[in-house]
Amino acid sequence: MKNGRIRAVQVIPAFNTGGAEWMATYLAAHLDPERFDSHLISLHPPRQSALEAYLRRHGVRIHSAHKRMGFEPRAYLTLIRLLRQLNPDIVHTHQTVGRYVYPACVLARPRLIVHTVHNVAQGEIGARWARRLQAWAYRFGVLPVSIAEEVSRTFRQEYRREPAALIPNGIPTQRYAADPAGRAAWRQQEGISEETVLLVCVAGLREQKNHPLLLRAYARLGNAAANTLLLLVGAPDPTNPAFAETLPPLAQGLGIAERVRFLGGRGDVPAILNASDIFVLASHYEGNPLSVMEAMAAGLPPVCTAVGGVPELIQHERTGLLVPPEDEAALANALRRLVADPPFRQMLSQAARSYAREHFDLKVMVQAYERFYIESLKIGGL
Repeated sequence: MKNGRIRAVQVIPAFNTGGAEWMATYLAAHLDPERFDSHLISLHPPRQSALEAYLRRHGVRIHSAHKRMGFEPRAYLTLIRLLRQLNPDIVHTHQTVGRYVYPACVLARPRLIVHTVHNVAQGEIGARWARRLQAWAYRFGVLPVSIAEEVSRTFRQEYRREPAALIPNGIPTQRYAADPAGRAAWRQQEGISEETVLLVCVAGLREQKNHPLLLRAYARLGNAAANTLLLLVGAPDPTNPAFAETLPPLAQGLGIAERVRFLGGRGDVPAILNASDIFVLASHYEGNPLSVMEAMAAGLPPVCTAVGGVPELIQHERTGLLVPPEDEAALANALRRLVADPPFRQMLSQAARSYAREHFDLKVMVQAYERFYIESLKIGGL
């Protein structure tokens, strides 16, 4: 502890603008500063990203192990030195950093190690050997936190144990408040008329998010999509860049290239959502996606495949539409319905925004983690 405060260190792989990275950023930035001294470590180097800017605005110290791509043994030594220097009470890992962080913790000896399970268990950590390492870590004291009931179910199935807690993700809903002037300005800047119905998907360009299904479903709309535009917001997967490269040719082959814009990874997602009309996500699997929460907070009716924790976020036909995974026709029909029926779209929009403000606000998640940290440290004798 430092100056009577609990030192908590979040660890992420890199400053990518994905949901797990934003969740760790929000948590680090909004822990009660009177009780917590908050830090964040990225294994990979700084990127001058929107996440780093957000952390700095909120006074969070940022550190990096400066790991390069691929396996790098030197990262262990860097992490050991960094963790010993910081002397944290809590190390909180996210995504696949455990293979580097847990061995370093054996020597750095934090009082508490927590891991948030950001996806269904088999999807969070793909390699079987890596899941075995994670199982070993749980046996020796790492406390797993699930983010959704479905995530908990798959966690029990994979690891034969219960999560230590279930804490749903949260977002700063005020970031997504309606801004009519900003909407008009963004559209004008991008050369998009106010009459165009904007569909948007915020998801990294990786296989999990199933962009090919989305593109094929969108192509099925035909003339119904004449006054629409599909925005794909997300950076290519650095571990599989070839997947992203297949998407523009697919759009070209489907005859929709002129109605699809690939915007890449962006730091202005709130502005893009504010300017859009419908959110869509066609994933193979999910955990508790922040992108769906953000879209609903921005008043976008979501159309999503009913996978992972997504059905725990959306009330079908009340706050959005759910479709079966891998069902191209069902996804196309849901999109067609929202494009063709503005009053229904507006009803879902208002309901989604209200539901998000009531259920997804960041303070609920942060307070739950604060309680979990303090109770777990007391059990451990702090």
